[in-house]
Amino acid sequence: MVQIDLQSSASLPIVHLLPGKTPPARPPAAAAAWPVLDAAVLGARQAAVPRFPLDLLPAPWRAWVSDTATAANVPADYVAQAVLAAVAGLCGAGVWVGVSAVWSAPLSLWLAAVGAPSSGKSPALAPVHRLLRRLESEGTGAPRRTRRIVVGGSTAEVSDATEGNQRGVVLWRDEPAGCFAPLPDGASVRQLDPFPVTILGALEPDRLVGTLQRGDATVAARFLYALPAPPPFQPLAGRKPARDEEALALLRAIRGKAGTIRRPLHLHVDDEGIAALDRFLAGLHADLGQAEGLLAAWLGKGRGVVPRLAAVLHLLDWSARQRVDPSMAPGDLGGEAIERAVALWSGYYRAHATAFFGDVAPADLDARARRVVRWLQSCALDQVSREDIRRTALGQTVTASETDRILARLTEAGVLRSIATPQPAQRGRPALRWEVNPALREA
Repeated sequence: MVQIDLQSSASLPIVHLLPGKTPPARPPAAAAAWPVLDAAVLGARQAAVPRFPLDLLPAPWRAWVSDTATAANVPADYVAQAVLAAVAGLCGAGVWVGVSAVWSAPLSLWLAAVGAPSSGKSPALAPVHRLLRRLESEGTGAPRRTRRIVVGGSTAEVSDATEGNQRGVVLWRDEPAGCFAPLPDGASVRQLDPFPVTILGALEPDRLVGTLQRGDATVAARFLYALPAPPPFQPLAGRKPARDEEALALLRAIRGKAGTIRRPLHLHVDDEGIAALDRFLAGLHADLGQAEGLLAAWLGKGRGVVPRLAAVLHLLDWSARQRVDPSMAPGDLGGEAIERAVALWSGYYRAHATAFFGDVAPADLDARARRVVRWLQSCALDQVSREDIRRTALGQTVTASETDRILARLTEAGVLRSIATPQPAQRGRPALRWEVNPALREA
């Protein structure tokens, strides 16, 4: 029972409690209102990137890539990635690109299809995978070691497959773990360097938090990336099947022209090709002086990638031309082949690599803040510490002082606010924590 003394001189009544009674609950203090979220740190601001230049492909391949992409309503970029990987994988050490007396290399490429889940990567790569499987199955009774496609295999599997077919393999890594993930035996994909292996893999940027910091930066520099925007909706009535049999015949011709590890086909860069390559290398040398970080490492790999990319484009051209004259030889790599490879590398792949590295390893303050915001949204946490942000959200890619700047930016943007913590009973600094704006879950 509660008695209220109205005789008190206080402006508010005084409550006296009788024995055994509990006081009435005080109304909770109103929570401080959150500011409006700053749109500048919400969501990714992916740079505009060019579409894959299909005009660099010969007519039958251009039509097949376009029709395949339209039929599945997926980006043509992903399909083109798979075609380039198929040619390089079918050749491997059976085709060597000769630039000079001291510069030659087997034909292999590492390519990545980058996109969020359900962005069309798997359905875009699947048609080329089916064509390669059909080629692999040709020849009844062929032993397993002659396979040319290894799906997520170990180093030993890659080695056995390469030795068995005397040429090379395509390591197909279309799985959530991505093409940066260690091999099943725990080895890094960097340990595949001694083998003539082409890699075609998928990558989801949000799965790469911290990966590049843990020693895979050199791996990231070796890939050619495609991270296209989603295509517009394609009505079902406008989708027509691609001419798979024609594409299969073209790939079969390339496979038949390639040699073996012991007796490879040599594609030499002629004088005009050397002149075109020198112009590219001179410009690249100047660019490397201005580049930093992952992009600088990626640019440095361009010296070796462009001649191999030229060889793949050259063989795609040859496969189309040999339909008219089956006796036609591939010939040397001329100025036109080198220039087309330079256009593809400089005009397309460089822009996509820049966008990719800016997404997974951002350098500016707002880009890093957006990275943290995506992590917060995926985790749905109520509170975080500075170490959560530095170690987990940003994968230890920033220093403690840089983390403080990012936290200040997120606080200013209304994403976080600091939580007052009591002083610790023992010596040492109190743990610093931040509350996460509940509105972020709906943003």
